[in-house]
Amino acid sequence: MYIGLLLKRFGFRVMPADSGPEVLKLMKLIEADVVVLEVHMQHMDGVAVLRHIRENKLMSHIPVIMISADSRHETVETCRKLGCTNYLFKPLKVELLHNAMQECFFSRKGISRKHLRALFHRKVIVIHRETRYELFAETLSAGGIYLRKENPLPLGDTLDLAIPLTQGDSLQLKGSIIYIKELLGDFLTLPPGMAVQFNEMTAGEALRLKNHLETIIAGDILEGQEERIIEG
Repeated sequence: MYIGLLLKRFGFRVMPADSGPEVLKLMKLIEADVVVLEVHMQHMDGVAVLRHIRENKLMSHIPVIMISADSRHETVETCRKLGCTNYLFKPLKVELLHNAMQECFFSRKGISRKHLRALFHRKVIVIHRETRYELFAETLSAGGIYLRKENPLPLGDTLDLAIPLTQGDSLQLKGSIIYIKELLGDFLTLPPGMAVQFNEMTAGEALRLKNHLETIIAGDILEGQEERIIEG
């Protein structure tokens, strides 16, 4: 459930399955781009499912990511010999799951989406040629931000940005406008605005941004896995 939520927040359409046999049934009905398997599952373990996938000519090309708390060398090696694309250990790290999906999905399709990203509907202060704007963002990534604006600023211009983090704190960054989308066209998919690429971030700024993104994507999920004692 938690991994499914993370993948949805990465922007993927997720088809959950409760057991190994159900995974194989779904794969006969749906053309999957990536399969994510737990090593230990009900009725048929993930290793057996992986073996079935690799032995089926119609499925054998599909990337498979194995996820488990089982770190035994023989288990990992068995999965790798059967052709799993990646083997991730629990507790799962958001960045490693994102990187695995990048390798399995985006790289194979020739799509560049190397940065961790999240929906980010917050107001950002923007300084452009000494004029101050307050613009709502659409998405935030480790490499840039998409800002809504009915009349986008000129392509290639530089901006000073104050990106809100938590508890009144903000991250001061510089960026360049690398893409603009005007009101005309398919505004239902992406609102009018501009994509801004961050420039010359320090290591400290990059780390703060990465930590904030991981909190947005998985903070409540990680909290949901903690046990709490409520005294009444």
